[in-house]
This record gives sequence, C-alpha cells and structure tokens, in this order.
Amino acid sequence: MAKQNGGRHTAEKLGRVKLGMVIVALLLPVLLVSEVAQAHRKTDVITLYNGDRITGEIKSLLNGRISLSTDSMGTVNIEWKDVSSVDSNYNYELRLADGSRYFGAVSPSDKPGVITFEDVFKERRFSWMEVVELRPVEEKVGDRIDIYISANYAFTKASGVTQTELRADVSYEDEDALNTLNSRATVSDTDSETTASSRVTLSRRAWTDRQAMYRSVFGGYESNDELALDYRFTIGGGLGRYFIDTNNQNLNAGLSIQALEERSVGGDQQESIEGVISVGYSRWRFDSPKLNLQLDASLYPSLTERGRLRADSNARLRWEMIDDLYWDLSAWGSFDNETIDEGGDNFDWGITTGLGWEF
Repeated sequence: MAKQNGGRHTAEKLGRVKLGMVIVALLLPVLLVSEVAQAHRKTDVITLYNGDRITGEIKSLLNGRISLSTDSMGTVNIEWKDVSSVDSNYNYELRLADGSRYFGAVSPSDKPGVITFEDVFKERRFSWMEVVELRPVEEKVGDRIDIYISANYAFTKASGVTQTELRADVSYEDEDALNTLNSRATVSDTDSETTASSRVTLSRRAWTDRQAMYRSVFGGYESNDELALDYRFTIGGGLGRYFIDTNNQNLNAGLSIQALEERSVGGDQQESIEGVISVGYSRWRFDSPKLNLQLDASLYPSLTERGRLRADSNARLRWEMIDDLYWDLSAWGSFDNETIDEGGDNFDWGITTGLGWEF
C-alpha cells in the first residue's frame, strides 16, 4: 500500500511539473507574432554633433542610448548625449525624468540638444537631459511586444541536486498602460525525490493623472511541492509610485489588496484576503559588457488569517554576450510562516544560471 501511495504522489508531482512547463511553453508561440510583425520604414534621421547623419528606424531610446536599425550597419546604439537632433515621420511616446508622458511626433529643433515634440495640444521642447525614454508607438500589436526567454540549469555535486528552470517574460505597452506576463517553472531532482514549483503572474500598470503614479491590477497562479502547495490563484489591485525613474535605473513601490484561493497537496482548501507590499528596483548599463539587474520583493500580510505572513523575492542579472543573447543568473525565494498543509516547509528557494534570448 505504501508503494502504491508513493507511486501516486510521484505521479501527482510529475503532473504538476508538466503543468508548469506547459504554462511556460504556451507563451512561446507569441514569438511567431513578433517574427512576422513589420516595424515602420527606415526613414528616421539622427544627426550627431560632429555633423554625421544616420538614417534608419528608431527602435527605442532608453538608458542613455538610442537604438537605430539601419540597412547597411545593422542595429547601432548611439550615446544620447552625442545626438544633436532627431527627425521622424512616426509617432512616439516620450517619457521625462519627472514621470510625465506625452504622445506625438518628433522633429528637429533650431537649437542642438533640444527635442521638439508635437502632440494634439501643442508643440513642446525638451532638453536631452529631461528625456528618459522615447518609444515608437507602433500601429500593429506585434510590434509592441517584447519577449525574453531563458533556460537555466544548476548542479551541486556534493548533494547530488540538479535544478532545471524555464522562464518566459512578455511585455506589451500602449499609450495607457504597461502589461506584463512573467512565468517560471522549476524542477529539482535528488537521489530520493523530484520536486517542482511554477509561477505565472499577469499584471497591468495604468498611468494616472499624477506624475509617477500608477494603478495596478494583477492575477497569478502558483504551485510548490516544498511548501506543500498544490495550487494558489490570486487576483488583486492597488496603487504604486516610481520614486526613481532615470535613464539608467528605476525604483518603485506599491500597496495593494488581493484575494486568493489555495489548496494543499493533502487536499485542504482555503480562501483568504491579503495585503500586498511590493518593492522593485532595476538598473541598466549599456557600456560593454551590457548588464541588466532586476530585484523584486513582496510581503503578503493576511487580513483574514490572523498571524499569517507570506513573502517572495526575485533577482535576475542579465549580461549580453552577443546581440540579444544573454548569460542569465536568477534567484528566487518563497516564504510562508503558516503553510496550508502542516507537512510543508516554510521556505523554498532556487538559484540557476543559463542562457536567455531577447526578441
């Protein structure tokens, strides 16, 4: 009988492993959308202070560099401080250091180092130092999608533990909001057992009338064998604010409330309400080697289960080795001081490294 129960539990674990992998894998067909999507024609003109003029397609201005796709040189990255003027026939979203956002067209200014921006209300002029981001507002949905996938692996010889992880991150930004989908599926193998965890979150940040403020709505799915969690579904919303938002880093924090339904591997079910306190920090460096650091942490004090506190955190370091190919180092942790199943651990974590590809 014990052997039959062990076989059943192993099958259930493998089922959850497959479910997590399937959820992540379902995101990959979105790549087909981005592959066939066509961006605008290469007619944008960048003029440098030394008099050079480069014609191409503006992909983005972010983190102090403007990315320009050209026919003869491929994609070139130009230091924003070296640009004298920008001329384009297409529409863009312009974001300033104070959090202001504008949508319209850019054109050369009569003064070097100043960008002229015309929206439906009036023509505005901004100095280069004020501009944090310039992003093309594409007409097609596929052109607005950014995708990053990575496959990571870790092995510890002394303990005989291997860990395999698959991640997929998708973002879509329009004039009103930033929409993101983040997913992770992790499988850990030892000589005695196989455990798995998976997590999928979907969020939307909509800009408010107040500068640097945003409204957020979100939902998610999570499972974790170490925490004896069969599944957890969440949905919630709240407010957040960017405290730092420059061309090389940003810091944001939010307060929200969420409802959740969860079930343990033993079959116990529970519904509750939680508060959400979240903090996120990102920093970029475009000098060689290009680096991207992301840190996120959240606390979930329960509003209906007295004394219960959950937390999770994520860290990722991405280092570009060649165009769009990254070395990826990621770590995550999950904590629950009162797991729904008494047999579950209070803390689970993982560290993996591998390769990632940006689309």
